[in-house]
Amino acid sequence: MTNGALPPAGWYPDAEGELRYWDGAAWTDHTASNYRYAQGADRQTPTSLARENPSARAKVPWARRWKVWLVAGCAVLLGIGALGAAATPDNADDPKPQSVQATESAPTAEQTTPSPEPSPTPTEEPAEEPVVLLVMKDQKDGDSWVGSDGKEYRLGLVNTPERNEKCGPEATAFTRDFLSDGFTADAYATDTYGREVAEVFDPKGRSLNVELAKSGLGDGRYLDQFRHENPDLARRLDRALASAAKPGCRKSAAPVPLVQKPRKTKAPAKDCMAGYSPCLPIVDDLDCGEIGHPVTVTGNDPYRLDRDGDGTGCD
Repeated sequence: MTNGALPPAGWYPDAEGELRYWDGAAWTDHTASNYRYAQGADRQTPTSLARENPSARAKVPWARRWKVWLVAGCAVLLGIGALGAAATPDNADDPKPQSVQATESAPTAEQTTPSPEPSPTPTEEPAEEPVVLLVMKDQKDGDSWVGSDGKEYRLGLVNTPERNEKCGPEATAFTRDFLSDGFTADAYATDTYGREVAEVFDPKGRSLNVELAKSGLGDGRYLDQFRHENPDLARRLDRALASAAKPGCRKSAAPVPLVQKPRKTKAPAKDCMAGYSPCLPIVDDLDCGEIGHPVTVTGNDPYRLDRDGDGTGCD
C-alpha cells in the first residue's frame, strides 16, 4: 500500500456503507446482499487503501459514474420506445408485412402537397317577383275606386266624406294625389257590395288608410264594427286618429241637379194670345203692320212674327 498500488480485489464498504466487491481496479455491481459469504470479509475500504495512490483515488468515482450514465441512458431509450409504441396504431390484425406497411404509410411528395380546396358553387337566390302596380281608373270618392285590374276597392276600417259633403272634395283629391304613381292592395275581405276591402299602399310602402286618418280627412266610422277583420290595421288607425290633424275644408256648396227644371211661365191673361209680350189679342191671324210695335216672343209664335228667330217679333 505504501508503494501506491491499488488494493487487491475483495469486499469493501463503498461510500454509502454498502459492502461491495472491488475487482482490484474498480467497483462492481456485486454487493454483500447477493453474496452471503462476503459478510465476514475485510472491512477495509479501497478508498482508504488507495489514499496513498492518487491514480487509484481518481479511478474509483469515474468507474461508478459511467455506469450511472449507462443506466440513465437505457432508461431514456426505453421511455422513448414506449411513447413510440403508444403513438403507433396497432397493426396486429393487418396481414401485410411490416415493410409494406411502412412503404404505404410513408407520405409521398404528391401526398404532402396540399391540393387546393374546390371553391364553393354559388347558390343562386330566387329572384324576387317584380311588384305590379295598379292604377286608379274610376274614382268614386276618397275611400273607393275602380282599379286597372277591373276590381272596385274600398279602404278598410277608415271612412271619408262623400263628394258633396264637407271635406269630401279634399279627401277625394288627397287619395287621387297619393296614388298618382300607382298602388298595391292587401285585400282581406269583401263587403256587401262586392268590393275588395283592403289596406292600400303607394309605391313607397305608405298606407293610404293610415295617412288619411292622420290628415283628419278620414274617420273611424266603421272601425269598431269591423276591427276584428284586421286587428293590426285597427291598432295603427287608433294611433293615427288619436293624433289626427284638423283639416281646413271649405264649406260644401249645395248640390246642383243633373237635369234643369223647366222655368215656370205665367198663365196668359184672359183674351191674350199665349207666347207674346206684351199681350196680343186672340185672332185668327195677325201681322206686324196691324201691331205697330216690337213684341217679345215667349212661346211658339203662332202669328209667325219672329221670322229671324232672335226672340223678338216685328223688329
